[in-house]
Amino acid sequence: MKDHPFLSDEDDEEFGEALRRFIVKWYPNPERIGCPDPRILRDIAFRRKVPPEDVDKAMSHIGKCAECVWDALAYVEEYKKTKKATE
Repeated sequence: MKDHPFLSDEDDEEFGEALRRFIVKWYPNPERIGCPDPRILRDIAFRRKVPPEDVDKAMSHIGKCAECVWDALAYVEEYKKTKKATE
């Protein structure tokens, strides 16, 4: 959303945080029912090639699973640290 003409970077952050809070509150999944393989979430976060059907399935699931949201956010942070260390 960084290039969206109507959202500033601050708005983008607020929107992301509101979405995370919503999913965590309304879609807990401590039993991890239907969760994709964590490697798929990590590969997506690390911008690796993942079959489109796996991406679609993972993204559809993550929108209704707090556990996968936390995992995905952790992988994104890991990716950022790895990328920063190699620059």
